[in-house]
Amino acid sequence: MSSPSTLQALHHEHERGDGMLRLHCNENPYGPPSGVIASVTKELEGRCATYPDSEATVLRTRLAEHIGVPSDMVAVGNGADELVLLVTLASAGPGQTVVVTESTFPGYAASAAVAGATVRKVALLDNHVPAAGLVAALDGARLVFVCNPHNPTGTALAPAAVEEIITAAERAGAVPVFDEAYMEFAGPGYEHALDAVRAGRRLIVLRTFSKAWGLAALRAGYAVGPADLVAGIQEVRRALPFNVNRLAQQAAVTALESPDHIDEVRERTARERERLCAGLDRLGVAYVPSVTNFVMVKTPGDSARFTARLADEHGILVRDLTFFGRPGQVRVTVGTSEETDLFCEAVGKLLASPTSHASRGHGLGGARDVITVPTPRDAVTPEDLFNGYVGANVVFGLTRLGVWEHLSARPECTLDSLVTATGTDSTGLTAMLRVAALLGYVELRQGDTHTVALTATGRDLVRMKGFFTWGVGGYNDVLRGLSDLATGASVFEGDIDRDGAMVAVGSGEVGREMMLPLEKEVLASLDFGAVADLGCGDATRLLRLCGGDTARRGTGIEINGAACVEAVGKVTEAGLSDRIEIVHGDVLAFSDRTFPGVELVSSFLMMHDLFDATGDPVGVMRTLRRVFPDAKRFLIGDTVAQDWEKREGPLPVFSAGFELVHAFMDTPIMNQSTYENAFAGAGLRVERREPLGAPSTWLWLLTAE
Repeated sequence: MSSPSTLQALHHEHERGDGMLRLHCNENPYGPPSGVIASVTKELEGRCATYPDSEATVLRTRLAEHIGVPSDMVAVGNGADELVLLVTLASAGPGQTVVVTESTFPGYAASAAVAGATVRKVALLDNHVPAAGLVAALDGARLVFVCNPHNPTGTALAPAAVEEIITAAERAGAVPVFDEAYMEFAGPGYEHALDAVRAGRRLIVLRTFSKAWGLAALRAGYAVGPADLVAGIQEVRRALPFNVNRLAQQAAVTALESPDHIDEVRERTARERERLCAGLDRLGVAYVPSVTNFVMVKTPGDSARFTARLADEHGILVRDLTFFGRPGQVRVTVGTSEETDLFCEAVGKLLASPTSHASRGHGLGGARDVITVPTPRDAVTPEDLFNGYVGANVVFGLTRLGVWEHLSARPECTLDSLVTATGTDSTGLTAMLRVAALLGYVELRQGDTHTVALTATGRDLVRMKGFFTWGVGGYNDVLRGLSDLATGASVFEGDIDRDGAMVAVGSGEVGREMMLPLEKEVLASLDFGAVADLGCGDATRLLRLCGGDTARRGTGIEINGAACVEAVGKVTEAGLSDRIEIVHGDVLAFSDRTFPGVELVSSFLMMHDLFDATGDPVGVMRTLRRVFPDAKRFLIGDTVAQDWEKREGPLPVFSAGFELVHAFMDTPIMNQSTYENAFAGAGLRVERREPLGAPSTWLWLLTAE
C-alpha cells in the first residue's frame, strides 16, 4: 500500500473546481501567445497517432537559440516538476545530501527522498531565501535547490546574493539548482543565474512554459546548465523516453516565436498585482510584497478555515500554505481585474462575518445565543485567582525541572539532592518550593537537613501535572495575547501561536496518567488483526497496539509532516516497518483511496478537529466508514463541551482553558449529543461510553451496524 505524498495533496483539485474562480495554482489568465492553439490543433489533427521526438530536438534547438547557449546545454521535461526529479536522480543518491529551504515547493525534498538522499533544510529569513544560511549549509552537500523567485513568498534574491550562493557552491563542490519558474514575472534584472550559466559557471537553471507562457495544461519545462550535467539529466530521462508529448513540444516551439508575449504578460500582471495589494491594504489584510504572479496573504483567522469559506461561500480557490509550513497564510494568484475585484469583495464579506463559524459550536466558544453560563454563588476570589496564576507557573516550572518526578519516587527528598539533580540555583528552587508549600502541595521540613515531601494534595497534583504543561507551556502566548486576538490585531498561527511541542508533551502526560489505563482495558477486550490510528503523531499508540502481537498490522495517518518523519523513525527503530505503515495526509481528503482490511479505527483527542474541518460531524463519520470499509469497531476518545448551565461544584481543571483557546483557534467544540448523533447518523452503535480521565472527556467504543 503506497502512501499519498504531500505533492499529491498539494495538487489535489477542489471537487467543485469547474466553475470556481481558480486563484490557487498561479495559472496565467491571459493564455498563451497568439497562434499557439492553432498550431497545436493542426499537430493533433495531423500527427495524433505518431510518437513525439523523444529527444525533443527542435524544441531544444529553439530554446538554445532563445537563451544563447549550445543545444547540449538544454534538457526538456514534463514541466519543471519532472526536471526537479531528473536533476536529483542524476546528481544525488544514498549517503549524499541535498540542501533545500523550509517552507517552499515540497518537490525538492520529495525528489531527494526518492533518490535516497538526505535532506538538509534551512529556514527562511524574513520571507526571503537566506543566501548566508544556504552557504553555511553547503558543507558535504551534493545539490542545493534555490527557488527564485520564491514560492510561496513571492520574494526574489538580489543578483549579489545569487552570486554568493554560486561562488560558495563552487568552492564546496555542490551544484546549485535555481528553480526560476516565476522569473519571467520578475524580469531581466533578476536573471543573474542564467547569465552565470552562459558564462560557463557550474549551476543549473530550471524554467517552465506553465506560468508566464500560459501552457500549464500541456506541461513543458527546461533545464539549462553545463553540458556534462545536462547529459546526466538526459541519461535519466531516457528511462521513459517520451516524457514531453508532441503537442507540448509544438506549443513551446510556437510560443518562442512570440518573445514580446512575456513583456506584455509581465506588465499586465504587475498592474493587477498592484491593484490586488491596494485592495488588501484597504481591507487591512497583511501580505508580503511580491515580484511574481501571486501574493502571500496573512489570513484573518485560521488559514484552512479561510480557504474553505472562500471556496464554499464564494466559489474562490486559493492555496492554504499549511502544506508549505506556513499556517495562517494563503497564496493568491494575481488574476484579471474582474477576478481581483471578486476576491477582494469576498474577503471583505468574510471579515464582516467572523462569528459564523462559532454558531456551529457549543461551550465557551459558541455563539452568543447558544449558551448561557451561570455565575456561581461561590466565586473564585481575586486572591485565589492571582495566586493560582502564580502557582500554575510554579507547577509547570517544577515539572520542567523534574522535581515532581523526584518527589514521586521517594517519600522524602533532601533539598540538596533536588538542587543537584535539577542543576538549579538553590535560592531559586527554594523560592519555587516555598510557593508550592504555601499552596499545600509540598511540606518543607527543617532539621539537620532540609527535606521536601509531597502532601496528599500534591500527589493528586502530580497526577494532573500534564494539564499545566498543556496550558502554561503550550498556550502561554495565546492566553497572554487574548486582547490582541479579540480585536484582530493578532492572528492565531500568525504572530501568535501555541507551542505545539509543549501541547503534545502535556497531552502525553495526561494520557499516561489518566487515560492509558482505560485504553488498555478496552483494547484488551477486542479481537482485531489490523488497526488504523487517526492523528497517529509519533506512532506511540500504534507501537502499543501492534508491538505485542506479531500477526497484527497497523496504519497511522497523520497530517503533520514532521510528526510523520518522527513516526517512521520510531517504527523503523522498533523493527516493525513490515507491519506498520505511516501515511502522510488528511484522512478527509482521501477522495478515492480506501484502507480495506482495517478492522479497528482509533482516534484520540482529534475528532473535534475533523468535525471542524467540514462542519458536518455526520458526514465526517460517514467518510471514515467509506475510507475504512471493513472496520467493525471505532474507538474514539475526545473532549466535549461542558454543559455549563447544569454544572455544579468547583470549576473543573482543564475545561475552561480548553474551550477558551479553541474559541480563539476558530475550532468550535461540540457537545456530547453532537458526537453521539454523528455516530448514529453514520450507522455506528455506542457499545461502551466511559469517562476518559480528563474532565468532559469520553471514550466511545462504537460498533458498525
